Amino acid sequence: MPDGQGRRKYKRIKAIVLLDVYRKGEYAPAGRGCITDISLGGCGFESTAQFKTGDEVVLVFTLPNKKTFSIEGIIKRVGRSTGTLSYGVQFKDMSFFKKLKLRFLIPTLANAGREE
Repeated sequence: MPDGQGRRKYKRIKAIVLLDVYRKGEYAPAGRGCITDISLGGCGFESTAQFKTGDEVVLVFTLPNKKTFSIEGIIKRVGRSTGTLSYGVQFKDMSFFKKLKLRFLIPTLANAGREE
């Protein structure tokens, strides 16, 4: 089965980043998760929280400098992984400056899981 890279606008980079996942408009996280790959257009993450295709979410994670970064997206794919659910998210409504910041953050996020 193809990995979807051929139809993606941006190349996904492997990453390991812990995050809180919120349903859009809610103030308490629906659950915790872990980003497994990320690009300027979206990311993959695993979580025990349950979402369905089309759900709007807000992903919030802490950067290496201890600041938080949040980004809105739509669940585009739901799958099963070992003991968790696997999601594909397409980012939405990103301002030029947020996208620019994410462009510089992606290499840092890709290396964050390797520094331990």
